[in-house]
Amino acid sequence: MIPMSSRLTQMVQTSLTIKVFAVCFVSVHVPLLVFIVYLAGGNAAKTEPVLLLLLAATIAGTTICLLSLWWMIRPLRQLAHAIKNYRADGTPVRMQVTSKDEIGLLATTVTAMVAETETLMGKLRHQAMTDPLTGLGNRRWLNERAAEEMARAERSGEPLSIIVADLDRFKGINDGHGHETGDRVLVAAGEIVRTCLRPYDLAARIGGEEFCILLPRTTLDEAEAIGERLRTTLAATTIPPLRQGRMTASFGLCAAGIGDRLPDMLLRADFALYEAKRDGRNCIRRARENSSDEAIASAKLAPARTASPANGTHIL
Repeated sequence: MIPMSSRLTQMVQTSLTIKVFAVCFVSVHVPLLVFIVYLAGGNAAKTEPVLLLLLAATIAGTTICLLSLWWMIRPLRQLAHAIKNYRADGTPVRMQVTSKDEIGLLATTVTAMVAETETLMGKLRHQAMTDPLTGLGNRRWLNERAAEEMARAERSGEPLSIIVADLDRFKGINDGHGHETGDRVLVAAGEIVRTCLRPYDLAARIGGEEFCILLPRTTLDEAEAIGERLRTTLAATTIPPLRQGRMTASFGLCAAGIGDRLPDMLLRADFALYEAKRDGRNCIRRARENSSDEAIASAKLAPARTASPANGTHIL
């Protein structure tokens, strides 16, 4: 059985109402307690000394009450400040609350809820920016990161290139061997892309069987070497029941020019990829300097169902 003193202590620790009542009760009665002690000490009850004593005791009791209440609600102010910072700049809510009363419980609960929400939002952001099949980034992620990298390259004057790769005759793999085999081919291609790149390169799956690789601080010659490594690795990989050499890809390369943005580079790289498809597939082609104008003209002249790089559909 819990001793009465322990139960009383637990009640005081866990009840804000009891704490406020105790503080207010003691603070209100400070003048009376001081007056009793004054008289008990054998002092004469003269008017002026008694009034000064009661005034000082009243001020002391009020100060004790205010400081005690300020201390008890301090976690609420800290919590409000932390949430304000979290909403303003995303600073994580971190609080060490030792109080066990209702305010402490509220602060602890809100802190835990914000942490859980932040974790969930992080997972949702990751899912929104990641291709679920290959684990690479998706087009939205690439658009955001490309803007950052291209702005950095423009400021520093460093080269930047992209590679657009499209698996050859992928529709035939799906039609002939089933979508499960097609998915395994995509997963294998994504893994090859990931392992063949440098830590600072950015890779994304931007279409059904199309991948885009952003290469910071990379010239077109260096990009071609990386593309060739990808091409040979893909061609040497076997995904049963496909024969070796069936999993190949065509590549279009493009280097960033002054004032270029990702859509401009994708258009030129897509046009180079279209040439690689037309020239027999499983090869690499560089974008020519005037390929943007050619691609735009091709897109305008091409029928709606004609494969062209402008609408993202390529010769299989």
